[in-house]
Amino acid sequence: MRNGIQRGRGCGGWARALAGGIFLALPGALAAGHALAQGDRAGDVRLTGVPDSTPGCYRMTTEYVSIEPDGRRGSPDVHDVWIQYAPEPGGDGKVTCRRFTFRAGDSAAVTIPALGGWSYRFRRTTTGLDERGWIFGIDQTKFARLADERGAVLPQAVAYCMFNAFVDFHSFCQVFAERTSEGGGIQDLHRIGQVIEHAATRTVAPVSLDGFAEKGSAFRLGKVTLELKGLSLVDGRRCALVGYDSGDASLTMTVKPAPRVRLDVRGSSHFFGDLHVDLASQTVRKATLAEFVVQETSGTVLPQKIETVVERKILLRVLSKEEFERGLWLPGPLPEVDGAIHRTRSPS
Repeated sequence: MRNGIQRGRGCGGWARALAGGIFLALPGALAAGHALAQGDRAGDVRLTGVPDSTPGCYRMTTEYVSIEPDGRRGSPDVHDVWIQYAPEPGGDGKVTCRRFTFRAGDSAAVTIPALGGWSYRFRRTTTGLDERGWIFGIDQTKFARLADERGAVLPQAVAYCMFNAFVDFHSFCQVFAERTSEGGGIQDLHRIGQVIEHAATRTVAPVSLDGFAEKGSAFRLGKVTLELKGLSLVDGRRCALVGYDSGDASLTMTVKPAPRVRLDVRGSSHFFGDLHVDLASQTVRKATLAEFVVQETSGTVLPQKIETVVERKILLRVLSKEEFERGLWLPGPLPEVDGAIHRTRSPS
């Protein structure tokens, strides 16, 4: 597997969660250092894939919406996470989750106390996995029997979705936005309008999470591309606007949503979005993602196969330290995820 890493999610009830349970295989060869600014010639943009070492504060909101066969859209499940990231010498980094909230459909949002203040060390490896087999060094055991602020234990699929939020964060900020060791990375984009094939193309990645997805489960990417669309201005900072697209991806999984319950999942996925990469710091200031998942779930406990369609959206934003600290105590309305996502191009 070339630069392969694993990725996964799930939310809502267990059947609906499986439709969100796609893993996205992305390259894991990352680097660190000091950045250069913009290009030397008109029409050129300098993307080094080497970010500076300045710590950052982020808010990332993920929304899952189930779509019924008649086109009706369900109320979204929303995950909202506040993250501080401090790069370390050698390319690793300290990640601290300051706040995590979850809103199921039309219910009120609840905090997840066990994740508030939790830290782990981001590990930069050629495979994306550390010596324990954990993606990016994220402690999988942290997501076992998570409870909300009322003491209610969360469904396993919801905890799985929370785990995946941290995978998404690193996919945006390190994987797509930083250089790859074998080429086919952001460092190869130079001219506006240029499209390259990413190193993750047709990667087959094993997907697993302790107690949920069994060994042998795999996600297969299509032709992954990066496109230098142009320039943007985010929070007064000049950025390169970089689009990414997964191509036609497929999934096969065997999951255990409950004791003695085994389900087989087959499906397809298409995800795409934009990165706004600060040309001075070479770091992501804003990122969006839209994904469409179609899946079929079967098992002996089911009277018939379950067909599901889920739309997933993400909005990641950099905050100033003052905005971040103020927002922890007065979070206010959730970001306009829908509007931000639909300003990206539609899947072909």
